[in-house]
Amino acid sequence: MKKLADSQLNWPLIAVLCTLCLISCVTLKCATPYITAPGAAGFWKKQLLFYIIGLILIIFISKYGNDHIYAGMWIFYGILVFFMVGLIIERFALYRLGMHIIPFAKDINGATSWYNFPGFSFQPSEFMKIVMIICMSKTISLHNEQFPVHDFENDLKLIGKVVAIALPPMILTYLQNDAGVTLIMAFSVVVILFASGIQKGWYIVGVGVLAMVILLMAYLFVFHQEIFTKIITGHKLDRIYGWLDPEGTYKNEGFQLYNAMMAYGTAGLFGHGFDSVVIALQEAQTDFIFSVITLGFGFVGAFITLLMVLALDCCLLNIGLKATHQSDRYFVAGVFGCMIFQQFWNIAMILGVLPITGITLPLISYGGSSLLSYMIAIGMCFDIHRQTTIARYNAID
Repeated sequence: MKKLADSQLNWPLIAVLCTLCLISCVTLKCATPYITAPGAAGFWKKQLLFYIIGLILIIFISKYGNDHIYAGMWIFYGILVFFMVGLIIERFALYRLGMHIIPFAKDINGATSWYNFPGFSFQPSEFMKIVMIICMSKTISLHNEQFPVHDFENDLKLIGKVVAIALPPMILTYLQNDAGVTLIMAFSVVVILFASGIQKGWYIVGVGVLAMVILLMAYLFVFHQEIFTKIITGHKLDRIYGWLDPEGTYKNEGFQLYNAMMAYGTAGLFGHGFDSVVIALQEAQTDFIFSVITLGFGFVGAFITLLMVLALDCCLLNIGLKATHQSDRYFVAGVFGCMIFQQFWNIAMILGVLPITGITLPLISYGGSSLLSYMIAIGMCFDIHRQTTIARYNAID
């Protein structure tokens, strides 16, 4: 029985989480000189506290199981939609009427995505991306039980159900001026639909449509900028110019990216050292935390971080592939999609491969809502691993 109890714990995932916690806290301490926000010196302590709270959540979920979460998923969905609608109302009142009407709602850097309650802040969209995955995974499981054959009609019904769940939160998040989380949600939908078993022809159509949109936007940017600047406006347009020519727009749009590239470009094998100040970095605790890692600890620090990120993805993928229940497989697929998209985009935008969109590095960047939402998802993954282990043990016994 002791062997069974030990095997119910996913020790590799525990080790990865502990390492990521260490990397995050050390990097946040190292980033303190770059952070202009009040209380910067205590950010690493707050991050450690978030990890401790996340650990408590994982233990709680593992003890009581995922069934309670699945049972209350629509309640959680409705509550979060309510909070998100409040943020949209606040944004409209703030930018159209010049007044603040929703208590505790907060606009930061042009995005109205937070509630600042006494003692803590709350970003509904971060939790919604996980709740949305829970709702989609359960819906897909029930659909596949009802319609075991994947044909055009059944797949169309399934896509319609998934879109009906995902579209309202995505629209509400985008209206908050948070394109980053919107993209994360969209990619999780793609991955979870792929895992659902729909016919591959849908993906050919999807990739074709996406390619056409990208080519059209590129054509408009090169040959008809007057049309392009009407479609893409404001801060989003500035980020595109900064991405395409960071050196030429250094004094304005390209400042963040150029300095980030200088940070890892001058770091060498071991970096400039802990707590070093070499070049100015904006949002060092969130969007550009990987730049702090490369600046302080060089190629070695970046390699270890990427290795841990990859190990986390492999742990999740392994749990999903071994899961015995369909809804669990779909859930892990959705969380895996969120994670890998966010990891890839954050690192790629710092390397200048993709535009800067305000996407953070999961479990490493500072932020309570993002960290705790993923810890809830990881807690559910621990319970999935536990249930899978028990089921296999009973089958052998």
